[in-house]
Parts: sequence; structure tokens; C-alpha cells
Amino acid sequence: SLHDALPIYRVMSEDINRLDRLINQLLQIGRLDAIVTEAEQEDIELESLLRQCALLACKSQGKPVGTVTFEGPPTMVRGARLALEMIFGNLIDNAIKYGGSIPEVLVQTSVTPDERVITRVIDNGAGVPAEIQKKIFGLFFRGGSELERKRKGTGLGLYIVYTLVKQMRGRVSVHGRGRHQTGAVFEVELPGKALPCAS
Repeated sequence: SLHDALPIYRVMSEDINRLDRLINQLLQIGRLDAIVTEAEQEDIELESLLRQCALLACKSQGKPVGTVTFEGPPTMVRGARLALEMIFGNLIDNAIKYGGSIPEVLVQTSVTPDERVITRVIDNGAGVPAEIQKKIFGLFFRGGSELERKRKGTGLGLYIVYTLVKQMRGRVSVHGRGRHQTGAVFEVELPGKALPCAS
């Protein structure tokens, strides 16, 4: 009956959506250079871009907007808007996906004296084991056993993040939150500067 077939259609629909995302990400990989080098370079106010990425990620994961909170001074990064949206969209989406049973994500920004903007995306999940922290940005890398995976993904998102950050003369790394705290900290460093605070 149609009622019995509904779960099958749901699974098929999920598979089609996942394949569609995979194809889109593969197409993005094919033009990663162009996303940075051929796009218009803009002075981008980072907080509004981060908040937009968080809004989309919360909607995509079916989580309330308050799942992601923000700390730090107003900052500006010069670069391609699409590249920044892909970098932080992927990181915030992952932070929600791999967060705790009730995910809590903190996005922190700071500025170094040599005009670099550091953005940390911090989650409350299980964290990233030390032995795979360097491998995690590789193409198609996915942690954990295939049978034990509870979350679907393509293994492309962090490769895209790493490649775009590098092309923007930046660095990206991952580490733990420190003693007595679970979760992962993804840290992105890009050229930029502090913006004057509104009086």
C-alpha cells in the first residue's frame, strides 16, 4: 500500500538529497581556485556573515537559532564573499551536526596585532581525537567506523574549508577545548582587522 511505501520514499528522497549535495560539493571543488581568484574582493564585515551562516545552518539542521552564540569585537576580512560563506557555513553546520545531544555552538572572533582575524567555532560534542586532527582536512576523510556512523556526510566539507582558507592566505586547525571540557575548536586565521566600535 501507499502507506507502507512511504518510509521507502523517504529514504530514497534522503539519498537523492545527499547525492545532490555531493555533486554540488564536487562541482565546488572543481572551481575552488576560481571562487577565490576570480571573484570580486570585498571588505566584508564578518559578524553579519557569520550570523547568516549560523541562521542557514540552524535551519538546515532543524535547530533553534539560539543554538549558535557569538563573542568578540567587530571585524572585517577582505576576500571573496562566497569563499567565506563556504568556509564558515561548513564549520558551523558541522559544529551543530557533531555537537552534543542538545548542540551548543560558540563562535568567537579576535584580532591579532599583525592584522589577522581569528575565528573559533566551538562545539560541545565528542571532539576530534588527536590522532586524526591533521588528517581531518583531507579529501573524502571521514572519522569513525562506517557501521558506527550516526551522521551522514560526504567527507568534502573540511577539504573545501582547508583549501579556501589556504588560498585566502590563512590557516585552519582543530584542537580540543581543554581540560574538563568536551568538544572541538576549529580555528580559522585570515588577513583582516578590527572595525571601530559604534559609539
